[in-house]
Parts: sequence; structure tokens; C-alpha cells
Amino acid sequence: MLLAVCAGPMAACGKKGPPLPPVARIPAAPGNPQAVRVGNDVYVSFGVPSANVSGEMPADVGEIDVYAFTGFAPPPGPDPTKLAVRIGTYAVQPVLPLPPPPPEGAPVPPPLPLSPGFVQGTTAVVRETLMPEALSPTPVPGGDPARDAEGEGEGALPTVTGPLVAPADAAPLKRFYYVVARGPRGRLSTPTAAVSVPLGNAADPPSGVRLDYTDSAMTVKWTSSPNARVAPAAGDPALLPAKPLRPVPPPTTYHVLEVPNEPVPPPDAYGLSLPRPLSEQPVAANELAVPGPVRYGVERCFVVRAVDTVAGAPVVGEASEAGCVTPVDTFPPAPPQRLAAIAGVDVINLIWESNAEADLAGYLVLRGTAPGGTLQALTPTPIRETTYRDQAVRPGERYVYAVVAVDSATPQNVSGQSNRVEESSRPPR
Repeated sequence: MLLAVCAGPMAACGKKGPPLPPVARIPAAPGNPQAVRVGNDVYVSFGVPSANVSGEMPADVGEIDVYAFTGFAPPPGPDPTKLAVRIGTYAVQPVLPLPPPPPEGAPVPPPLPLSPGFVQGTTAVVRETLMPEALSPTPVPGGDPARDAEGEGEGALPTVTGPLVAPADAAPLKRFYYVVARGPRGRLSTPTAAVSVPLGNAADPPSGVRLDYTDSAMTVKWTSSPNARVAPAAGDPALLPAKPLRPVPPPTTYHVLEVPNEPVPPPDAYGLSLPRPLSEQPVAANELAVPGPVRYGVERCFVVRAVDTVAGAPVVGEASEAGCVTPVDTFPPAPPQRLAAIAGVDVINLIWESNAEADLAGYLVLRGTAPGGTLQALTPTPIRETTYRDQAVRPGERYVYAVVAVDSATPQNVSGQSNRVEESSRPPR
């Protein structure tokens, strides 16, 4: 028999202590919330928590709640969601334990089907379309949340009654967003910090969207709307510079987006992403080069959105009418270079430098009698080589040669002629 030995006078071998409090499985708050306004839509992105507040993984999270509040300042009080409106609840996929490996030689079982929902540890995007009620201040018991934000009551609702209006020179109306993680048993994370978008509008959509292209580049061009902001004109250097009473907003800039040439089914609530313009930063000019090669015969359409700074935040305006073009290859190759002729016995050898066009189909060799004969093609179809042996020559007769390049377009584009060379074959000895 083995006996447990407890060392020391204070040993409490086998003695039960007071019960430990249960661990509260509360999900951590969603991370890195951001809000971007594009036209009449607001895209709210956030990180789906993958751990609890205790650090335990995976997180005990089953749903994500998104709240919104319209006002001149965030809602007062320790919990802003009490005054905000919940605009959406989204499921989070459960983290399933890994199944045991199948027995040796047994087929691998198919993966378990997953229900719709966000995945822990990923960045999620939700969208709110601003309806008329979202453009008016959210009703607050007692009055104006802007006054509470200015110091009337520490976390308490103001007692002022009356309409919710902004005082003169107050911040403009905004839409504030909060994200909360909800556990399967209803335990809530702390709300995220507020992210907001101003409800002021950007400039009207540009007009006249058109596309110019060459054989190697495509450019989208447009005309600014009449209410687009422009940089202030330079003043007379002889006069003292004027100082505006309020900060002058920066000029309107633009985002250019490509429109799919085939209908794309709208993503579900768990597959949204932010619209991706061609350039990461909006452009100040009224044109933008399209990256990538020109694709002939493929229609491409683009829209342009104005981007303005409203209350210190960028607001992307409504899309313009689409400008479309189907590029057609009307661009001939470059004329071949450095054509040279070398006379041989009953033969004239030609050589020239190769062209670099990607759609090059080949070369046509032209010949005429010197000095002023009409050039005609010796090769009925293009040849890929950059050399040619003309054996259909008469001894003593002088010939003039040129070479043109043709591409693979339909109809084919023909380059200008190369330099001309004259030569006659040598008679046999």
C-alpha cells in the first residue's frame, strides 16, 4: 500500500478549498472597426474575435450585432448601444474540433458542411444602405446628444426638451457605428469604439466618361460636375494674402472603377467587400491610365465617383454613367529595320532586324526592277523568318527590295516599308 505523505506543518493534503468562481466565457470585442461611405451605402468592416476576454481560444461568439446612431456627436452614457439602433445581426461559424484521422486505407470523409456566417479571426464587411430615417437624428430621451457631449452631465442624459438641432458652427450630422460580439449564452462583448461617416454629400457624379486607347495603353477621361470643388485661384502677389474665416475644403478628387462586362450575382451578407477602384488613392486629374494591356475585341466599361472631404472624412459620391469601349486593333507594326541585300550566284539574299510586337504575324518581301519599278510581294503569305533567298532572279538584272511587317488582326494591319535596297545577282562563272 502506498501512503501519501504531506510535508510541512501547513500542508493541507487532500483538503478542499473554497470553490473557484466560474470562468465567464465572454467574447473579446471585434477589432479594428472602420466605416467608409460610398454613395448611399456605408461599408462597416471589423475583425471577428477569435478569443475571449480571458485569452481563451476559440472565442465563444455566435453572432455579431451592428448598431448605428445618427447625431451631431456620439450617444452619451457608458453603453452607446442603449441609444443606438441595431441595424443587423450576423452569424459567426462555430469552430469545430478536428475529426480523428481515418483508419489506414480508409477514404477521407468529406468535410462537414458549414452554416453561413463569418469566420473567427477574419475581417468581415457589412453594408447599410442609408434610408431616410438614417439621415435624421436618432431620437434621444430628453433632447440633444450634442449638448451632452459638450459637458452637460457626466454620462447622464440631458434634460433639455425640444427638437434635436445642431447649434451654429456645430459639427455636421454623422452616422456612428458600433459592433458587439454576442456569445451563444447571450453574453456580450464591450462595444467597439465609435466609427462614423458624415452625412454631407460629395459632388455630383462626373459626366462624359469616355475611353481613349492606343496599341499599348488605355485612358479613362471625364468632365467634372459643376459643383465639384476646385482649388482657389491664386491671388494677386501685390496684395496681402486673404485668410478665409473657415478652412477651405480640398478640391474634389476621383475614384475610377471598372464595371464587370457580365452580370455578377450580388454576394450574400457574408461575402461583401469594399468596392475596389483602379488606384488606391483618388486622383486629382480628370483622367486615369488603366493598368494592364489593351485587350482588343473585349468591351470594357468604367464609372467615375467624386471623392470629397466632408467633416474631415472622405465621402465617395454616386457613380457616373458608365463609359464603354471595345478596342479595335488598327495599329500597324513598326516598319522593319536595317534591311540589307547580299548578292550570290543566281540568288539575292536578304536580311533584316526582327520586330518586337507581340501580335506580329510575319513579314512580306516586296520586289521591283530598279530603279523605279513597282514593288510587288514575293511572299504570298507572311513569313516568320528575318531572312529571304530570292532565287527567281535573272543574271545581270538589278532589283529593288523592301520588307513590310503585318500583324494578326482581322483585317491585318500592314506596316510602312523598310528601307529600300538594290542589288543584282552574280552570273555563274
